[in-house]
Amino acid sequence: MYLSRRFNRSLAPPDRVSLNVTLRCNLTCSMCTTCYDAPELSLEEIKGIIDQTADWGVEIFNPLGGEPFMRADIEEILAYAVQRGFYVTVTTNGTLITERRAARIAEIPADRLHFNISLDGDAKANDEIRSSGMWARAIQGLERLRAADGRAGNARRKILANTILHARNVDRFEAILDEQAELGFDGVQILNLFRQTDDVPAEASALWFHPERVPELSVLAERLAQRAERQGVVGYRIQNSPESLRRLPQYYTDALAPLDAPCWAGWKELYINADGQAIMCDGELDFLRGGFGNVREQTLKQLWSSPALTERRRVVKQCSTPCVQDCYLREQSDSGGDLLKDAALMVSRRVLDRARRVVPRAAEKLQDVLRLELTDVCPCEWSDCTTPRHRWDQLTRGVPDVISAEDWARYRDTGQVDFGRGFMGFDVVRKVVEDLRRERLCFAAIAVRWRGEPLLHPQARDIIRYLLGLIADGEIAERLIIETDGRFLSDEIAELASVPGAQCWVLDGDRGAPSDVAHARTRLAAHRHRGVQVLTAITASEHVDVGELKQQSMPIRFGDRPTDRDAIWIRRAVHDHYLADQAATDALVTIAYELGQVLTNLQDNRPTAGGSELRQPTISWDGKVTLNPRDVQLAAPQGDVVHSRLSVDLYGR
Repeated sequence: MYLSRRFNRSLAPPDRVSLNVTLRCNLTCSMCTTCYDAPELSLEEIKGIIDQTADWGVEIFNPLGGEPFMRADIEEILAYAVQRGFYVTVTTNGTLITERRAARIAEIPADRLHFNISLDGDAKANDEIRSSGMWARAIQGLERLRAADGRAGNARRKILANTILHARNVDRFEAILDEQAELGFDGVQILNLFRQTDDVPAEASALWFHPERVPELSVLAERLAQRAERQGVVGYRIQNSPESLRRLPQYYTDALAPLDAPCWAGWKELYINADGQAIMCDGELDFLRGGFGNVREQTLKQLWSSPALTERRRVVKQCSTPCVQDCYLREQSDSGGDLLKDAALMVSRRVLDRARRVVPRAAEKLQDVLRLELTDVCPCEWSDCTTPRHRWDQLTRGVPDVISAEDWARYRDTGQVDFGRGFMGFDVVRKVVEDLRRERLCFAAIAVRWRGEPLLHPQARDIIRYLLGLIADGEIAERLIIETDGRFLSDEIAELASVPGAQCWVLDGDRGAPSDVAHARTRLAAHRHRGVQVLTAITASEHVDVGELKQQSMPIRFGDRPTDRDAIWIRRAVHDHYLADQAATDALVTIAYELGQVLTNLQDNRPTAGGSELRQPTISWDGKVTLNPRDVQLAAPQGDVVHSRLSVDLYGR
């Protein structure tokens, strides 16, 4: 990308293809000059652009507006983009999100579709720009999205506020951010006003930071930068970098040097207008005059390598006045020196990490059991399963309803199942492991299961073998726990029971059919070594068949934690409410009594004020960290191993 801009050549595809799906809008914001009625591409034409973008290998498809929800088919467009493998962020004013539309949005995976809701301050500041009542309607849109995801059993969808910092909200801007956090936003992208021309309307000019207001802006910019430096990796977050925030006064006083805000239009982004015309800035902030072709006549690749675009790039490259403060794409790729510094830093970190491994240091033993959620998809029919059934239905669309372990392996290997969402990447597993090895942390156990069936993972065998190898070498954990309903335990996976490393297979009798559990136990028995334990787990309830348990030859054990020997393990359910917990305890005691055992000294699982009983570190398939496995929607994550490290988030290393 650096060389592409340096030599004005199409040496790399763009980072993103942006498309104005519409230019219509239901609002008339005072500072906006980009929304108007215009011809639009059809649904099929937009799907064709999405297909070209995906086949080209471009990472981001970026639907823009106008107001995207002015299109009646926007939900279908978004669903199709996600289906083609894109992670999509939609910017909307939020006022057109009805309950029906929110329900359709909830059918699209929450991890792949995020929202930025334009909210220009509190109700007073926002409605001065967007007209009366629009703040309340935007918040209602936010609440409808949250409620629909909750009803669908989705994890928390990332929803940010896009908020312009301007002269009419500067005096209470920090209070506005606090209010957004309380309303349930996950963070804010602080925006500048687009650079104004001489013929700007008076109401828009009043929003600009004229010289007399710049000192006030400077004080706020520093406070915001310090706030961004102090914030954690989870919770409400300012998305801007501290450096960017400190440059705010320079932007409004024309003091930014060109390289502080280089323009990358035409190198990082291919921009398509609503009518199909490829557009970019003409050097004087007029995008329509910067047109260079049309998707109805040329492919995206043809547009990208066209002589017309080469000429447009020359114009943009010579432009020295930033229209916005920062390029929102690769901010560092304009400087060869910065790229070399980044490379040197990466190399030095790797050298230091390897050096630290050579230095002998005793591992720190932790009492916690670390859960890795390989997937959040589960095919079971158990009434207490917290994983929505529709995830399994979406995963297996187009394949037979009844799937054996061998069938699943065939569908996996022939690409008939889309593993695009809901499955932990092997790279995430390796990142967690490297962190544990670097910090010499060793858990009591690592368990592969939370909400979903781990053996559905396309690389389940390789991941389990990888973890067992580390455990056999005395690293990261004392043993591995694999909980499965048995349905997908094929012979090739059962062979893992012969791999060195302490391991416990928990065959889930609640989720799995008795025949699947029995077959899984038989398959494991054919390969297991002395360090392998096999349990059949059943949750105590009124539905447990005590008569059938009396006929079992295996020993029966009771309690909250697995026994250390092969057994049928009758475990106690855990609930958020103490009375439900007490009922679960009574069910366990009753079953034990009917089997001739008296339980004493049961651990009290009553919730406590400190919540210490919930310290069960769990990493979701997409890298979120929680200490409370009951938080199935990840409403209160404690960290994120994709953007941080487990040792930092939970153990302060």
